[in-house]
Amino acid sequence: MEDGDESALALWQRFRTLSIERYKQIYARLGVHFDVYSGESQVGEGMSRAIQMLTDTGLLIEDKGAKLVDLTEHKLGKALMQKSDGTTLYLTRDIGAAIERYEKYNFDKHIYVVSSQQDHHLKQLFKTVELLGLPYADRFEHVNYGLVNGMSTRRGTVVLLEDVLHESKEKMHDVMRANEAKYNDVVNPEHIADVLGMSAIVIQDMAARRIKNYTFDWGRILNFEGDTGPYLQYAHARLCSLERKAHVKVNPDADVSLLTEEVTCDIINQISLYPDILAASIKSLEPCTVVQYILKLSHSISSAWETIKVCGEADDVAEARLLMYWSARTVIGNALTLLGLEPVEAM
Repeated sequence: MEDGDESALALWQRFRTLSIERYKQIYARLGVHFDVYSGESQVGEGMSRAIQMLTDTGLLIEDKGAKLVDLTEHKLGKALMQKSDGTTLYLTRDIGAAIERYEKYNFDKHIYVVSSQQDHHLKQLFKTVELLGLPYADRFEHVNYGLVNGMSTRRGTVVLLEDVLHESKEKMHDVMRANEAKYNDVVNPEHIADVLGMSAIVIQDMAARRIKNYTFDWGRILNFEGDTGPYLQYAHARLCSLERKAHVKVNPDADVSLLTEEVTCDIINQISLYPDILAASIKSLEPCTVVQYILKLSHSISSAWETIKVCGEADDVAEARLLMYWSARTVIGNALTLLGLEPVEAM
């Protein structure tokens, strides 16, 4: 391919097109859209420019016909840039890609979302770009993540995302069918099962710091109790149900001074923290900050459910409490949406 062989390029283009079309279908199910699909195989003259820049700056040295950059003084070893047969490597292409992307997008930040297994590679890349003196060298950031252990489906141990999504949906559907009375009231149960299945997977993945390895556990993630996706969706749906059944409407001018109970004050305080939680999550690039926040809020709502009632209360008290519950539901729904999930209103 690097030599421009037309048959090799045509075969690569065919595989690439078919793969991307499949990616799009799976990502669409998750509500994910990418504006551009661009990989290292598409890097053009950026590779040769990278080699030339490394040569001109005196960073590139030759060792037994191969070309490398010595980063040992930075405790990063020796970074191989070109094999003795002239073949370039991922690092060379990544440097070339960085050059081309800056020239095309003039980015303020270039974030690499790559497994922690590539920590060393990304450190070598960033250090090499810095030594080249590129003015945008400080705009690179590596967002790494750990490994998922113990994943398997009915089809075997080689796990594809599509298989996991399908099996999660089916398992969730089985759980829903177990309660026939509720199941019969659900509109479009297939879709709700799909959303719940995706919620189970996403929340499991984002519940802890991204660098932390975890063991995939079907029994735990599909549970409607505990710190799971289905539990969060259930909390949201139950608050929606409260709004539908309440004898008063949500009133933004309700007298919130009537909310004097310790548990209501705690819930209101938690709701008020939402902007700070978002700011912290953006700064750390840790989705778990949002996940843990809405889990805590949902647990607080659950604790208040039996004592802080709306139905059967005087209108002024009911309006104040309903406004609090509505605010909590809005925050939970917005947070789920931010995490890429569709908030369920009935289940």
